[in-house]
Amino acid sequence: MENFLRNNIIIHKFGGSSLANADRFFSIKKLLNEEKEVIVVSAIKDATSTLQLILNNAANGKNFLEILKNLEYAHFNIIKSLHFNICTLELEKIIKNDFEAIQNILLSVMHLTSYSKEIEDFVLGFGEQWSAQILSHYLAQFYKTRYLDASKVLSTHFQNNIISINWEKSSKNLYNFLNENEFDKLVVTGFIAANEEEKRTTLGRNGSDFSAAIFAKLFKAKELYIWKDVDGILSANPTKVRDAFPIESLSYKEALELAYFGAKVIHPRTISPAQEEGIPIFIKNSFKPLLKGTKISDNPQKTENQIKGVTGIDDVALINIEGAGMIGVSGISARIFDAIQQKNISVILISQASSEYSICFAVSKEYSELTLKTLSETLQLEIEKGHIENISVENECSILAIIGDEMIGSVGVAGKLCSTLSKANINIIAIAQGSSERNISVVINKKDLNKALNSVHSSFYLSHKTIAIGLIGLGSVGSAFFEQLKSAASELKNKYQIDFSVRGIMNSKKMCLSEKSMDITHCHENLKNSMLEIDIERFSSHIANDDSTHGVIIDCTADFNIAQKYINFITKGLHIITPNKHANGGDIAYYKELKSLIKQKKCHYYYEATVCAGLPVINTLQDIIKTGDEIYNIEGIVSGTLSYIFNELAKGKRFSEVVYDAKSQGFTEPDPRADLSGQDVARKLICLAREVGFDISLENINVHNLIPKELQNCSVNEFLERLPEFDEQMSIFVEKANAQNEKICYVGSISQSGEVKINLGHYSQKHPFSRLEGTDNMLIFYTRRYHKQPLVIQGPGAGAEVTASGIFADLLRLASSLA
Repeated sequence: MENFLRNNIIIHKFGGSSLANADRFFSIKKLLNEEKEVIVVSAIKDATSTLQLILNNAANGKNFLEILKNLEYAHFNIIKSLHFNICTLELEKIIKNDFEAIQNILLSVMHLTSYSKEIEDFVLGFGEQWSAQILSHYLAQFYKTRYLDASKVLSTHFQNNIISINWEKSSKNLYNFLNENEFDKLVVTGFIAANEEEKRTTLGRNGSDFSAAIFAKLFKAKELYIWKDVDGILSANPTKVRDAFPIESLSYKEALELAYFGAKVIHPRTISPAQEEGIPIFIKNSFKPLLKGTKISDNPQKTENQIKGVTGIDDVALINIEGAGMIGVSGISARIFDAIQQKNISVILISQASSEYSICFAVSKEYSELTLKTLSETLQLEIEKGHIENISVENECSILAIIGDEMIGSVGVAGKLCSTLSKANINIIAIAQGSSERNISVVINKKDLNKALNSVHSSFYLSHKTIAIGLIGLGSVGSAFFEQLKSAASELKNKYQIDFSVRGIMNSKKMCLSEKSMDITHCHENLKNSMLEIDIERFSSHIANDDSTHGVIIDCTADFNIAQKYINFITKGLHIITPNKHANGGDIAYYKELKSLIKQKKCHYYYEATVCAGLPVINTLQDIIKTGDEIYNIEGIVSGTLSYIFNELAKGKRFSEVVYDAKSQGFTEPDPRADLSGQDVARKLICLAREVGFDISLENINVHNLIPKELQNCSVNEFLERLPEFDEQMSIFVEKANAQNEKICYVGSISQSGEVKINLGHYSQKHPFSRLEGTDNMLIFYTRRYHKQPLVIQGPGAGAEVTASGIFADLLRLASSLA
């Protein structure tokens, strides 16, 4: 018998979803082989929860008969659908008698309006008995099969309020059973056992995994297979992290940590019995048996990743105890946790400051009030004497844990975790790490858990870094940006692990929102067919509430009202990328408030395309300032539209003709007067001046307006119709400059004192401005370091493509800064 109980048996455990109907019973047979095997089963799908509901209904005087009859029908329907070729009358009679016994018990419960733990265990245990007996009868058609009611073998007792196995007695009971029963397949009830009085008890909800591990240890099994409806233990909860994937290999200790901190695929107590005998555990999908699943063993495969998984526990309360009277006083911690233990409250996490001034620990939220009451009573004397100043509770908390053996001895893991959460704008309330170093746990606000899980999962290279995008303005610039994003998205995802996921698009009339990444190939069609009217609050909230690592609003408009929403975006924790100049070039108080909030919220705000489209003007200026250089003067042509107009006028073309041409090519705003007024140039100069540090506003600048006075207040159509009337006076102005071998340029400048000027100037053919063509812009920086030879930036400063490239470059900067 000793030889029989050593490494010859394979243990299988099948959960409720693997026993949901007759087809699943057929599938179980296909997963078995010709070796001796023990099959531990749960109740059929939802049977245990249904029995619990029936008990509660009976205790509350509610109807239970219909639910009970439906449950009985479900079991008999499986028997009928299995098409037995052996007699099942005895099986059907047993199950029929069980349901009659349950009905009698429930009538008593209804009469008493309550039920004991003994009654509950007795009733709930029937589910496993029925499924095991049905499977045993089915397999008996093909193999020498025996059925075992685990409560006849497994002996338990309570130790420190935890159900424990009497291994010696259980082993003896199993030995006696095997002496009298030979088998090829042994079908065993999961979940149930016997207590010290030999009465049926249960191992707790989801305890069938534990049952399988117990029998694996008792049989000294070769392998333990736990069949689920998932592909193994995943790197994170797939309902919260879209990119979660099955972990191929785990150590026993890694699996235990993951199970303890919320990975519900396996019961935490399953690990220890298998670990003690060195039995490998395989978590596999009974619906997809060819998939590898997860192997748990002493020698897991080495991986390059520092962590194996990230998991979380919802609905946690953090208890905090503070007081100078705790410093150096021995025994207070022991009294605290002894009092908690006496109330059967499980402590999930403990963190204490080295000063001993405070200690905090986490418990399940449902026990927060009881914990607070218990501590107030236990520490009443210390509170009265002022030794303990405060006992507080934070109810809306969650715990996030990263787990992996590769963390042991690795430098910087905790720092990376904290940095990742900081970049995601998530506050850490408490942190704890055991001396084993394979687990770091943090307490965070419950509302941040999903975002935190995604952030950490991607940061440790378990998945792509996902940035949720909300695009406002699907005109020429927005469309060009999407084209550039589409062409580069695949390479960015595969080569750099960055996933830009468009979750919202808005124009001036409609918007469309999506819970997953949109196909931007059809963005115009999707927006056209959308039934959602614009709602900037709903739009931004959708992007902010997305579970992706980070969210960004890309504002491709020139809309003042959208720019006024930037503070609202930042408050939601969103990053912003924009060519819109109204925020940086508008009201100075709003600008300062926005900048201050960005710093406070640790969000990113990129606006390279506000000045000179895609040219690296803002970044260059910021680098000059950061490196300690001193600005003497900035001079430049910063309007691609006006640069194009005066370059074409120099060729002898008429003013109206050039304006029409610029508008048709998309170089101007829909109303060209927005460019001809000089206001756009003024805002760009304000943006630059404020970047240097000057508190300059539009009213401080004299702007040369190119719009004839007669056309300044008329409609766009009238303006375009009447523009030729003023061609001659512009031609005279240009011809005069040509006669002097000079070129007219619309130039802005910022002096060392912060004075901003915007004028039409005549420049000789030797001046750098004179060599510009098309929509070229040019910025000339005179600084302490670039004094004799200025720093010059030149390139196209108008057009959807170049503006979009500036926006795209900012998006890549954002991704880099969030790494």
